[in-house]
Amino acid sequence: MNEKRENRLLSVELENVAVAEKSSFKVGKYRDSFFARPWHYHPEFELLLITKGYGTRMVGDHFEEFTEGDLVLLGANLPHAWISDPHFTKKDNEDTCESIYVQFRKSVFGTQFIDIPELQSVRTILQKAERGIKIRGTQKEEIAADLLAMVNQKPIEQLLTLIRVLDKIQLSNFEELASTNYANREFSFKSDKMREVHHYIMQNFKSEIDIKACAERLNMTPSSFCRFFKKQTNVTFSVYLNYMRINLAQKLICNTQMSIKEIGYECGYTSIVYFNQKFKQLTGKSPNELRKKVLNN
Repeated sequence: MNEKRENRLLSVELENVAVAEKSSFKVGKYRDSFFARPWHYHPEFELLLITKGYGTRMVGDHFEEFTEGDLVLLGANLPHAWISDPHFTKKDNEDTCESIYVQFRKSVFGTQFIDIPELQSVRTILQKAERGIKIRGTQKEEIAADLLAMVNQKPIEQLLTLIRVLDKIQLSNFEELASTNYANREFSFKSDKMREVHHYIMQNFKSEIDIKACAERLNMTPSSFCRFFKKQTNVTFSVYLNYMRINLAQKLICNTQMSIKEIGYECGYTSIVYFNQKFKQLTGKSPNELRKKVLNN
């Protein structure tokens, strides 16, 4: 799949971030039975700490499992979503997904204040955040504690804490997430129907999902849905779904100890033979070849 086509696979929603009166940025807490926000972006940077829950985090073209304590900084206009594990969407589920987040624009630091020498580290980390940053290392717990404290601080204290946190992130052991080629791209809006089907796919792509189910959500026949989907994305539904699943499988192979068989089932494949075939077709390597390469490195 070439890069130009790959870049058109996902449509993305613009989220309007509302801030309180007399505030220039937002500090908030999220609590619900699952993370419900679909694939979206906003012009604000976002610093987010998962305090409860687990599932799959999607940042640009980077897919990875997340658990409690996951801490990331996302750049402006970088598409992202947290997809809760299917456990949280079961009817009898009593567990919750929770997070603390800070959403802010670069302008919160002023047009001249941000350029002073003392804020060099802040400028640097905001630039690196264009690809999304996963925060690790010894600074992580300290930064998480700062975010927990921000919820109950006065606005001026929140701003000062935000500056300190960004400085700490620059000093931390962080990992950039989305690929270099993904950053700074433009995204086109799709129809309401396209948003609906993308949301459904991203909530269910790890489970059994077929064209008929998607078509029914849009009150279309399967054949009409196939034509609609191809027109909107330039790829077939099957190609898109396999791309999503194989992208996730690559991350699980590289970042977990799960067996290849377990990864295939986790990504929605009921046939491991078919999983191996699609994986090699889209990546050029078999799952076992990729795992050996990771272990050798």
